Amino acid sequence: MNSESRISELVSRLMDTAAATETITVGRVLQIFGVRGFAFLLMILSILNIVIFMVPFLSFFLGLPMVILTAQMIIGLRAPMFPRVIRTREISRTALLDGLGRAIIWIQRIENYIKPRLPALSAPELMRVHAFAALILAIMVTLPIPVVNVPPSVAILFLAIGILSRDGIFILMGYATGLWCLWLFKSLDHIAHAVAKAA
Repeated sequence: MNSESRISELVSRLMDTAAATETITVGRVLQIFGVRGFAFLLMILSILNIVIFMVPFLSFFLGLPMVILTAQMIIGLRAPMFPRVIRTREISRTALLDGLGRAIIWIQRIENYIKPRLPALSAPELMRVHAFAALILAIMVTLPIPVVNVPPSVAILFLAIGILSRDGIFILMGYATGLWCLWLFKSLDHIAHAVAKAA
């Protein structure tokens, strides 16, 4: 990524805004970065869900915008649209600052490996395919299962980074992580059924 779009710089900008205000909403987070592409917003929302997953029910209010974004990508909208109930959802300022402070360290490390590779995987013709994969993952994020909804966010993050930077390796990492998430959720479903029968 070039210097104008480094993820760590965007996260630092969000941290500065959060530090200067008492409360911050999902809508305010989106407003901070202005009018950007779908993949960019997916990246920001996935980062937030990864770093502050411990806040109860927040994954739903971060996952739902991901579902909306990916659905809008599939139907071909040119600009993202969000309902008021999503935009006005508040995020804990303390949790946000603590989470972003930890995240920026590993984000800076990841940035060293991002570069244009395997350009065919980021071709415009494949965007709806990637959006459909991200939609399935976003639905997983919205499920009220503590910690377990973090891996799908990681998969979405990889996909978003790959699309934004035209890095096919990160896109493949997103799909690999997504397949592992499907296996994980399937395994949990089997465990839940086994426990229910034992009871």
